[in-house]
Amino acid sequence: MSNSGKILVTGATGNVGSLLIPILANLGADVRALVHSESKAQGLKDAGVEVVVGDLDKPDTLDAAFRGVDKVFLITPPNPNQVIQAKNGIAAAKRTGNPFIVRMSAGALKEMPGALPRVSGQHSEIDAELRASGLPYTILKPHFFMQNTMMAGQTVASDGAVYMPMKEGKLGMIDVRDIVDVAVKVLTEDGHEGKTYELTGPASISFHDVAAGLSKALGKEVKYVDVPLEAGREGMLGMGLPEWFADAMTEYNKAFSEGYGDFTTPDVEEMTGHPARSYETLARDFAQVFGGAA
Repeated sequence: MSNSGKILVTGATGNVGSLLIPILANLGADVRALVHSESKAQGLKDAGVEVVVGDLDKPDTLDAAFRGVDKVFLITPPNPNQVIQAKNGIAAAKRTGNPFIVRMSAGALKEMPGALPRVSGQHSEIDAELRASGLPYTILKPHFFMQNTMMAGQTVASDGAVYMPMKEGKLGMIDVRDIVDVAVKVLTEDGHEGKTYELTGPASISFHDVAAGLSKALGKEVKYVDVPLEAGREGMLGMGLPEWFADAMTEYNKAFSEGYGDFTTPDVEEMTGHPARSYETLARDFAQVFGGAA
């Protein structure tokens, strides 16, 4: 590992950040975590990670987190204020130094005409802001997370079914662990400045393939049941997800159901030296989420 300097990780307790920080720490990197509240940070502190409380919605709370860092892993969750939050992070980086920014964006859609889903539009705006900032950067653009299918854990366990509004659409979904492996490489090695990596899994698969992978991992039949887009939206609302988020994901589901996510790239294997994880691997590793044996 090259001398990485101090690395700030935003979204430190999220799906990606919570996996990234322990790996960086185990490699001997000097890691600082940006968190919203002290209550979420105890586990990080126990692991010896420096913690700074701040909020990307509040620029005056950010300088203490960004000051003195050499690299930043900048991730913002999908929400109405995502563009402002990311711009606040970029501005804080410029105020406090000239750190290398590794930004987690979102994967492109294949030859999609017309208006992009709102989250893709947000990411395009943020990516343009970063490129124009004058800061050194790398952009990671991961496809649909395989881990998103864990939202079907309850229905797989109870009904042996995955209910999704995806029709026959295929997509190059990716295991979050592969995103983290790439991020570790970019944050700890030289030679990635100015580059953009499109990150996918090893194959473009349908939800019939997802069901088949779960069937094999669980040792029981799991079927994929296509549902209308509105039913998928109502299901997300019933899980307590915010309306804006449900609407945004419904836009993605429509695009994916029409084939605009049907592509793969070799970037994960070329970056990490190992093949991207298959859905069968995820299903086996997380079988307990779907009602299988731990």
